[in-house]
Amino acid sequence: MAESVAAGTAPDTPTVIERYGRWLTARPWHVTLASIVLITLVSSGVTRLKLTNDFRAFFGPDNPELVELTAFEETYERQQNVTFLLIAPDATVFTANGIRLISALTDAGWQVPYSRRVTSLTNFQHTRADGDDLIVAALYDGEIPLDATTLQRIRKIALSEPSLVNRFVSRTGEAAVVSVAVTLPPADANANGEVVAFAKSAADRLGRQFPGIEIAIGGTTTTDVTLGEAVQRDIRELILLSYLVIICGLLLLLRHVGGVIATLLVISPSIVMTMGVFGWMGATLEPTAGFVPSIVMTIAVADSVHMLAAFYYEMRRGRDREAAVIEALRVNANPIALTSITTAIGVLMLNFSDSPPYNELGNMIAVGVVWAWALSMTFLPALLLMMPLRHPGRGRALEARMDRLAEVLIRRRKAFLIGMSIVVIAIASLIPRNEIGEQWHAYFDETFAAQRAIDAYAEYMGGQHFIQYNLRAGEDDGINDPTYLREVEAFATWLEAQPEVTDVDRITELLARLNMNLHGDDPAMRALPHSRDLAAQLLLMYELSLPLGMGLENTVNVARSGSRMTVTLKRTTSEKLLAFDARAMRWVATHAPSLKVAQGTGIDLIFAHINHRNIRSLLFGMALALVLISALLMVALRSLKLGMLSLVTNLAPAGLAYGTWAVFDGLIDLSASVVICMSIGIVVDDTVHFLSKYRRARREGRQDAANSLRYTFHTVGVALTITTAVLVAGFSVLTASHFSPTETTGALMAITLAYALLVDFLLLPPLLLMVDADNQPVDNAAHT
Repeated sequence: MAESVAAGTAPDTPTVIERYGRWLTARPWHVTLASIVLITLVSSGVTRLKLTNDFRAFFGPDNPELVELTAFEETYERQQNVTFLLIAPDATVFTANGIRLISALTDAGWQVPYSRRVTSLTNFQHTRADGDDLIVAALYDGEIPLDATTLQRIRKIALSEPSLVNRFVSRTGEAAVVSVAVTLPPADANANGEVVAFAKSAADRLGRQFPGIEIAIGGTTTTDVTLGEAVQRDIRELILLSYLVIICGLLLLLRHVGGVIATLLVISPSIVMTMGVFGWMGATLEPTAGFVPSIVMTIAVADSVHMLAAFYYEMRRGRDREAAVIEALRVNANPIALTSITTAIGVLMLNFSDSPPYNELGNMIAVGVVWAWALSMTFLPALLLMMPLRHPGRGRALEARMDRLAEVLIRRRKAFLIGMSIVVIAIASLIPRNEIGEQWHAYFDETFAAQRAIDAYAEYMGGQHFIQYNLRAGEDDGINDPTYLREVEAFATWLEAQPEVTDVDRITELLARLNMNLHGDDPAMRALPHSRDLAAQLLLMYELSLPLGMGLENTVNVARSGSRMTVTLKRTTSEKLLAFDARAMRWVATHAPSLKVAQGTGIDLIFAHINHRNIRSLLFGMALALVLISALLMVALRSLKLGMLSLVTNLAPAGLAYGTWAVFDGLIDLSASVVICMSIGIVVDDTVHFLSKYRRARREGRQDAANSLRYTFHTVGVALTITTAVLVAGFSVLTASHFSPTETTGALMAITLAYALLVDFLLLPPLLLMVDADNQPVDNAAHT
């Protein structure tokens, strides 16, 4: 039956595509040469690309939380630093070697490029009373002999000082931190790498000098650099592996070396030309650009395989090479153009994301879609006309399996319809079990030194996330007001009582210590000063005693109208951070009415807010994409019911994928949320090719629904199976990444594409037989 349908009744008058095919077959060398010239010119733009690995690139300049953080940092200081975490093997850093190493790293910290301030256990400005004098001095100045008495004194002071514990020394004394605040020049993209390289060099040198104590490099600057390293590692290792997987898959399934080579000659230029376009535009690529090669690769593979499958199909039926190319173009030009448009629509919906790198990702993939389409319509058929060709008879076995599957589906249509509907509903119902959240502190695995430092910091210092609050008094010198100070301390006391909080750094801590010093170091007087004048006097005395670079500009503003509070929390998800911040703001509004406090700020909260909004904006983008794609399919297929039917088959794979995700992972972070838009366009490809062949059989072959399905499986089933198998394997390679966003994207894309084939093979045919089973062939004349 499929053979007779395949012949169809092609129009007698040559179509535009057939005329183009005849023109191309007459001059394949001209097309090939023109393609190579174009590829070379466009690809040369790659050399102009610039890269950035700043985490802040994930947020647009108008992002309200970034604006708030920028204003906060202009008031106090920018939250950029590199840290040295020391872990002592004998469970204490309070040894002669431990203290000397901390002191040496502190000195080295001042030599770090762009360093602004170095804070550590040894240069902590300890205060004490000496009669009527306030003595402010470093806890260890590097000159005092480190005998047992001195070490015991340092240990006693350090572990009893709230300003040090869980910030610069662990509560048990087995770890210590040296923090180097840096101010990076915004115009120098390599500045953070310079900082981290110097820090690593210093750590290696001092590690050899003081063996036995582990030194881990962390901080926001280190995380930025590691982000770039992770993306480069993925491109270097996984893209090559993806190529190998795709080559092996195509060789195994197509069994034609020439076709595989032709496909690779479409894939590689599509990727490089995409990068070249943005290079010529002077773009600075964000970390998400690392996903572009994998996504463009899948699109180019799909386009190429459909062309190859049709070409070999026609060759097996006795056509010569030129006629086979013309027919492959005729039957695939519209579907490939349609799938390219629908894929572009899907990925362009990433422009609804609040994160500029994902806007850029969508735009780059859309450009890649265009190049893949152009090359598959020009360069690929020209190559098929010129390269050596073996007899393509091996595809008949796969076609026979597709024929048997079609017969089973037609005979048991009700069982498949009911069964698949139950499966889709049951799995999709698990979607609410997913939790929206972001864990950017867990982006890397333990193979990255930065992640080991992050985990060690959380283990020894107890905290992971930092929330900054600007506590404003509302008037100049208002921070000296006893009412203001009491409310700040009350807020801090409430925060410390929360189960997720490990530390609260605030100005009242310092003032209470200074007040104790003023009263002869009497611990009973470690309390807030009772008058405004006394508070001002204590801060002035302290600041005048501080060494250069250790002032209070990072704690109080210039007008003394506000102070900074830093809250450290245990590792949690972004949604819980947002809930905590909202809870804190409710407490302030109720119990500290004179404090003027905006919502918390900091990188952690910005990530939390953007992920929270991103889910909703991308859901809107997905809905819009589905409406546009369905409308386009209605027009292209000239069928309202087929266009509406495509909604089901396009939504079902995403529902199945995210329902499955709830079982195996359950966290919808920034990378997981964008997959829904990236995948929707690719998922539509299968539906478009399936419905296009089905519609062709109804119109050109004048067949009923059942025979049209037989023809569809016979002609396009093999191509859909090959593309899905290869693409699922290619995306599965990404799950081997050591970078969480890449791993998540690969896993979700592989799951979604696998489900897309199942839906198109097992659910779409029964639905077609139900809604289109009038058993009357479509009158082709009615549509001309």
